[in-house]
Amino acid sequence: MDKILQTQLINIYNHIDAQEEEIEIAARLLSQAVHGEGNIIIKTFHDFTKLEPLLLHGELKLGSPSPFSAFENIDTPDRMLVIANNFDEEVKTFIDELDAQHIEFVLISNYNRHESETLDNVHHYIDLSSPRELIPTPNFDKIVNPYMNAFTYLYYHLYVLIDEMTNDEY
Repeated sequence: MDKILQTQLINIYNHIDAQEEEIEIAARLLSQAVHGEGNIIIKTFHDFTKLEPLLLHGELKLGSPSPFSAFENIDTPDRMLVIANNFDEEVKTFIDELDAQHIEFVLISNYNRHESETLDNVHHYIDLSSPRELIPTPNFDKIVNPYMNAFTYLYYHLYVLIDEMTNDEY
């Protein structure tokens, strides 16, 4: 089982790495807020709501992030970071409102093929590449969806790129 998990995680990380260009573009967008006069505003959905305190107050926070409170509190130099396990109707409604308000954002979630038309048109979208459970059990069920691992890997990648883009010492 350990070998299966290791192989599956490497596969997920490789899928994330294949999005190198999208990740760099997203890092540039977010670094505009970190380096400029804006803030990164974080909106989380699903299990990621439990990570929000770490994203807002942790040692590796992106600039001076703040939690999403209301659309009218977002200024032009601000950038949104939207994080969700699944791209569902709630997330879709939220990003539709961001688009309607002309708010720049990065969306991180698992790809939903039923919403492919929408996701394929989101300018700053990164796929977590972990849409389902991966490890087979003796009774042919599957367990363990490592979407948190995928997000953490991706977040560290964004953090390093943003630090490189905003730190004059590089």
